Amino acid sequence: MKNSLKEYILNLHAKRIKKGRVKYWRDLFTKRNSKLQNKDTKLLPQELDIIQKFYSKYNLTINPVFHQFYKYCKGTISPEYIPDDLYYTYIDPFFNDWVLAKYLDNKTFYHQLFPTIPQPKTVVYRQNLYWFNSDQEIITEEIAIKTILRYHECFLKQATDSEGGKNIYVITSKDSIQKVNAILKKISGDIIVQEGLKQSSILSKLNSSSVNTLRLLTLLRLDGSVKLCSTSLRMGINGAKVDNASSGGITVGVQKDGTLNSYAYSADGIRYDSHPTSNVKFNSVIIPNFSEVVEIVKREAKKHPHFRLISWDIALDQDNQPVLIEANLKYGELEFHQLNNGPIFGDDTKTILDEVFL
Repeated sequence: MKNSLKEYILNLHAKRIKKGRVKYWRDLFTKRNSKLQNKDTKLLPQELDIIQKFYSKYNLTINPVFHQFYKYCKGTISPEYIPDDLYYTYIDPFFNDWVLAKYLDNKTFYHQLFPTIPQPKTVVYRQNLYWFNSDQEIITEEIAIKTILRYHECFLKQATDSEGGKNIYVITSKDSIQKVNAILKKISGDIIVQEGLKQSSILSKLNSSSVNTLRLLTLLRLDGSVKLCSTSLRMGINGAKVDNASSGGITVGVQKDGTLNSYAYSADGIRYDSHPTSNVKFNSVIIPNFSEVVEIVKREAKKHPHFRLISWDIALDQDNQPVLIEANLKYGELEFHQLNNGPIFGDDTKTILDEVFL
C-alpha cells in the first residue's frame, strides 16, 4: 500500500511538472507571436489540417502556436517542425535519462566525462562545498579566490543548470576579493572557474566581446550511427560577454561545408541580414575546421548512450582548434535550430517520431 501511494504521488508530481512545462512553452510562443503578427503569414485552415493529420498517427493534438511562429519568421510552413512543448515533454526525456543527467550534467565532471576533448583551462572548481585546484587537490576558499584573481580574465560558472547563460560571471585580475566573495554567495551549488579563451580570429570578427560557439545537436540512432541534426553558431551582440540567444544574442545556421547561412535570428524571431554590431555578412564566413568539429561530436556521442540527444557547445581557439565549452545532456534548445535550419530531424522526422510514440 505504501509503495502504491508513493508511486501515485510521484506520478502526480511528474504530471504537474509536465503540465507546467507545456504551459511555459505555449505561453512563451504566444507572446513571441503577438510581437510578430502579420495577417499575410497566419496559418491557413488547410495548413492547420495538414499539421494535425501529420501528428494524428501518434494520437497527438498539436497546438498551432509553434508552427505559427515558424511561419511568421520564415514565411513557409512544414508539419515536420517539432512543437517545443512536444520536444521538451516527450522527445528529449525519451532519448535522455533526465535523472542521471541531473548528476552527470555538471561541468566539474567534464575532465572525467570528456577526457579526449580539449577544454578551457580550469583555474579552480568547487564540488559539494570543497574547493579544488587544477590538480584536483583540496584547497581553501581563500586560496581559490587568490588563484582566480591571478588570471587576466576568468569565467566563473555555475556548474549545473546554467541554461541560457545563467550564473556566468567574468572576473579579471583588477577585481577585488570582495567582488568575488559576493558572486560566490549567489551560487549555492558546484562552481567551475576557467581561464578566458582566445578565440578564432574568424569568429571574433563577427563579435569580439563574446566567445562565439557552435551548437551542434547529435542523435545516437538505434543502429549505433550518429545523426548530426543541426548546427548553429551563437553570437553575442553589443559588447555582450555571452553568446546565448536567451541572453540577447543571435544565432545563424551552419551548412555542411561550414558556410554560415545568409540570415541570423534572435530568440524572438527577428531576422538579421548582417551582424548588428560588426556588420559582417553572415554568408561571407566559413567556419574553419568544421569537419573536425563534426567528427569530434559524432565520436563522443557514441560514448554516452544514456544521452542519445546531446547539444554540444564548441568554441574554436586562436589556432582554430575545437574546444568543448558545454555538453547539454538534457533540455538542449530547439527553436533556434529550427529557425535557422528547418525541421530539426529533417528526413528522419517520421522515423524518430515512430520510435518515440509508437
